[in-house]
Amino acid sequence: MRAVVRVAARRRPSSRLVFNVLTLVGLVSVLVACSSPPETTAVALVDRFSDATVDGTVEAQEPPPRTEWRFDGEATIAVPEDHPGLMGWEALNGIEDLEIRDDRLVGRTMATPLLVVATPENPDPNDYFHALEIQIRVSDGNRLSVAFESDEELDREALVEDIEADAFLDFSTELLPGDEIQTYTLTSANATFTTSYPLSSLRHIVIRPTDVEGAEFEIASVRLVSLKEHLAAIPSGVGWQGLSDVFRETIVARSPERLTFEVDLPSEPFLDLSIGTVDSGALTFLVEAEFNGSSSELLRRTITTAGRWHSTPVELSEFAGRRVKLSLTLQADRPGAPGFWGSPVLRNRAGQPETTPSSPSRAAVTGGDPPPPQGVILIIADTLRRDHLQPYGYDRETAPVLSRLASEGVLFRDAIAQGTWTKVSVSSIVTSLYPTTHGVKDMPDRLPAGVTTLAEAYRTAGYATFATSSVPFTGKLTNMHQGVEVLHERSSLPEVDFSESKTSRTYTDRLLEWIELHQDVPFFAFLHVFDPHSPFEPYLPYDSVWLSAQESAEHREQMERVKEFIDDDFRKAEGLPNPEELAEAGIDQETYVFREKAWYDASILAMDVEIGRLVERLEELGLVDKTLIAFVSDHGEEFLEHGRHFHGYSTYGEMLNVPLMLHWPAAIPGGVEVEQTVQSIDLMPTLLELSRLPVPDQAQGQSLLPLLAESNPTSLGWAPRPAIAERAFAPAAFENEDDPDQVESFAIIHDGWKLIKNTTRPEGWPEFELYDHKADPLNIDDVADEHPEIVERLAGYLGKWHEAALEARVEAEATAESMSAEELQQLRSLGYIQ
Repeated sequence: MRAVVRVAARRRPSSRLVFNVLTLVGLVSVLVACSSPPETTAVALVDRFSDATVDGTVEAQEPPPRTEWRFDGEATIAVPEDHPGLMGWEALNGIEDLEIRDDRLVGRTMATPLLVVATPENPDPNDYFHALEIQIRVSDGNRLSVAFESDEELDREALVEDIEADAFLDFSTELLPGDEIQTYTLTSANATFTTSYPLSSLRHIVIRPTDVEGAEFEIASVRLVSLKEHLAAIPSGVGWQGLSDVFRETIVARSPERLTFEVDLPSEPFLDLSIGTVDSGALTFLVEAEFNGSSSELLRRTITTAGRWHSTPVELSEFAGRRVKLSLTLQADRPGAPGFWGSPVLRNRAGQPETTPSSPSRAAVTGGDPPPPQGVILIIADTLRRDHLQPYGYDRETAPVLSRLASEGVLFRDAIAQGTWTKVSVSSIVTSLYPTTHGVKDMPDRLPAGVTTLAEAYRTAGYATFATSSVPFTGKLTNMHQGVEVLHERSSLPEVDFSESKTSRTYTDRLLEWIELHQDVPFFAFLHVFDPHSPFEPYLPYDSVWLSAQESAEHREQMERVKEFIDDDFRKAEGLPNPEELAEAGIDQETYVFREKAWYDASILAMDVEIGRLVERLEELGLVDKTLIAFVSDHGEEFLEHGRHFHGYSTYGEMLNVPLMLHWPAAIPGGVEVEQTVQSIDLMPTLLELSRLPVPDQAQGQSLLPLLAESNPTSLGWAPRPAIAERAFAPAAFENEDDPDQVESFAIIHDGWKLIKNTTRPEGWPEFELYDHKADPLNIDDVADEHPEIVERLAGYLGKWHEAALEARVEAEATAESMSAEELQQLRSLGYIQ
């Protein structure tokens, strides 16, 4: 089926011109092949560390004190006076016969077994949690879990209630039951929701030794390893290190070490660099270049503030075109002081990304063969329904900037998300894989290291890479940091309380600062903003755009009143009642939803203003015509259309119908609207083709460029196919055993119809639901009984797709088996694999 394309404000090239352009592209490719290769764009020193010379290595003279609970008299912490017999450990819940026997802490589990211990007082304020090592034997069970509590005084009853409702705690790992003591090392790779913990925030450690009743356990030791202790025990090397929860690909060294790299510098070189430390003392970072036996000092910077990055780019133009020895040295009064060389990359202002020849569809769409975009910015707006934007027919002016970008670029009128909540959907966007294939379905899941992310594709080509994460699971906790040189995690924001969901203002500020540092080189940025997400109330001055002060006050009062009738803790905190709860509270449903939509829309407007600031600065820097911007949402939001608030529960239209638009004035025609149904997984191949970069073989989406050309899309490689979406069980994120409405479903959209297959469903729910996709976009009127032949046909397509998606699944074990020992160590050091 042909895409319906409407073009405005730009004349399209004739078919003869397109033919001549394609011929010219081929001729240019031949000429380029015969000329000298383009200069290197970037050399990441973390990739060259194995070739570096390391001099001056010393052992840390004052390693931090070891924090270890043992039960054989060899513990390293003081025995508390109130629990001297158990080394401070208590049975918080569900444990009987707890005692120390034969140098082990032993006991038997009942329902929700929990042990708790207070951590040592007065921890180092500049140190962080690195790992928890537990030596334990458990006779039965599946998972060992750990939680950290920050309260000085525990509310024991409330804590037990919270844990009883949680399938996964802060950290979780597979249990190996049996007769032997096993050692379990829990790090951020095992974390469920939070990426880092300052030691000062860890007041209690809670251990759930197993998830079954009637199991016997014996603990030999529990050791809390701090980041400083870890760094003191390892040699210099590559790591994924964070300061104030801004993480970078990092070379970690200790004073007075000197790291020397022999490098060929390009014609316009500089060293892209940030420096930092977790040490409290003064630490000097020294960069030198040696050429023809003469050494030049290029940077000497002393920092005395721990826990934050300092941007220190180093100009290298005086050594352009020469082979030099580039040295990075740490100096401090205390030998062994750790220092971080963050994202050290040799960049070339005159370099070009490593690209492939232009494709026929790219040439047809762009009207020639323009160079790749210097900048690529992927903006993902969390929880944004497309039917709340003017380009999709909404009556409120919620997004004038996005409307302008759409009118100047390409608007896809029917884009479908592959997942119904952020962790699943964003994983699909950045890998071009269906959830069944990439395997991310619940909170503890990670992308396999063998999967190529969008950031990796751009980093490999020489682009500088940057990302923001507005929720913990769009960063390291899902392995989305693969290929990212600098990542701002959610916890890096000044306010990390999830009652404050607006992130676009702060993250736009940070992105603009980074772009200004990289305005002369190719760059890729992933900007994840959270503003449309609940709680919906916008910040000033947007709170009064569509509601009066009195209406907002009345809505706040109703939110508080209805919370008394909501039994789900998350929905209660967010003020997201169902119709029955609103009725019990005596609140009119229509008024309540109208007002929260007014706040939702105002939050979209606030986000749009920040995107406008981004575009404005690109124009000031002369980058707007050189920058490809893609805007998409990960999923939508339900406002009681099917009896619920929030998202992630179903595959109905309010969850899956998302906005998608492209903007690149120098190359993409303006005023194009594509009616064809497309998928979020099509975005990665599209961006890479426009950038003249290879699309990974694993990609399951396809480039959207053929849909933008005037010729038949199939002649340019477009293969019409159904759009697929998935909603899997996610017990760590959503479900509990008492929820009667749990559902696992798949949706397929094809030939104007949408079929939902509820593979696991509550009693009374149909296996199949069928909707007219265009006439009924929110899936209100189920017509499955009227069209059994369509149900059968689409169900057949869905079954074949599922078989193929399962067969293509990327397994972490297979990834590891295909890599060398050096490659595996590199991935471990960056946190991609355990």
